[in-house]
Amino acid sequence: MARDKAWKVGEEHAAWRAECGACHIAFPPALLSADDWRAIMARLDRHFGLDASLDGTKRQEISDYLARNGAGERLFDPREELPRITRSDWFLAKHRSAIRLWRKGQIKSLADCAACHKGADLEAIKE
Repeated sequence: MARDKAWKVGEEHAAWRAECGACHIAFPPALLSADDWRAIMARLDRHFGLDASLDGTKRQEISDYLARNGAGERLFDPREELPRITRSDWFLAKHRSAIRLWRKGQIKSLADCAACHKGADLEAIKE
C-alpha cells in the first residue's frame, strides 16, 4: 500500500479513535507496520514522554486492530526507542514545509496534522 493512500481507514475501530485520538490524531494503522505498532503499544507507559497506559483488555484490543491493519513492511529499525511516524522517510519527504514551520516555532508539533491539513480531523480519514 502506498503511504499516500494509508490515510484511508477501511476497518473502523471506536476504541482506537477514542483512545489514540484523545491526545493527537488517531494515526491510521497503515502508516506503521504491525511490528512497529506492537512496539508502541507495548510501551504505552513511556509513550513519547507521557504515560498513555490503558487497561490490559483495551490495550490488547487496540494493539490487535493496529497490527491487523498495519503496513506490510517495517519502516523503522527495531532498536529505536519507539518508531515515530514523523521520522519516517515518507513523512520527511512529504513534509519539508511543515518541518521548516516547526523549526521556526510556527507549529508546536509535527504530529499536529491539523495545523497544516485543514480537515485532518478524525472524520476526514474515514472511508
